[in-house]
Amino acid sequence: MKSNNGFIAKIYDPIFYLALKPIRIAVMNELLKYKEKIILDLCCGTGNQIKLLSKHGFSNLSCLDISDSMLEIAKRGNSSIKIYKEDATNTNFDDASFDVVILSFAIHEKDRNTQQALMNEAYRIIKKDGLMLVVDYVFDNKTTKFGKILVSIIERIAGGEHDRNFKNYIQNKGLLSLIKKDKFKLIKYNRMSSGAVTISLYQKIC
Repeated sequence: MKSNNGFIAKIYDPIFYLALKPIRIAVMNELLKYKEKIILDLCCGTGNQIKLLSKHGFSNLSCLDISDSMLEIAKRGNSSIKIYKEDATNTNFDDASFDVVILSFAIHEKDRNTQQALMNEAYRIIKKDGLMLVVDYVFDNKTTKFGKILVSIIERIAGGEHDRNFKNYIQNKGLLSLIKKDKFKLIKYNRMSSGAVTISLYQKIC
């Protein structure tokens, strides 16, 4: 996957922008009451989510990714967003640095150990009573057959380790298997894309 990052960065927005736009807008709507809060998009990719927030009046925005090619695109067109190149599982941020951390389609593509390390790091850098907003896939009895087929095709196209990690993520019951009840409590939950995508808002428990 690492060797394909440059290619993926170039095709990601042209292929997925329209499909992801309603989800990006839904995320923004969930966070409207937090416009003045300190927000980090962890594993931001090309930065479309954080740019949308900036466009609609959010301030104190930061984003982070490990991919040079993704960040090159993220840096285009908006100088007010703080952009960092770091490992999302081991950042240089102080404890309790952010009011809100976003993880959008960042978990399913990683191996199990990395998934858990990512969740632990998010917990560390979120302030007391702060929020973690997670967007990712779910396959259950509320997911339509069409939704499952479409997502499976997308992940198969991504191929290799990405697809294997996605399949393991689904087999492990996705996000629910990663959330530790002594660290986060669910306060809001929404489904989109034929029930195959969830937008989950968690509050940090100290």
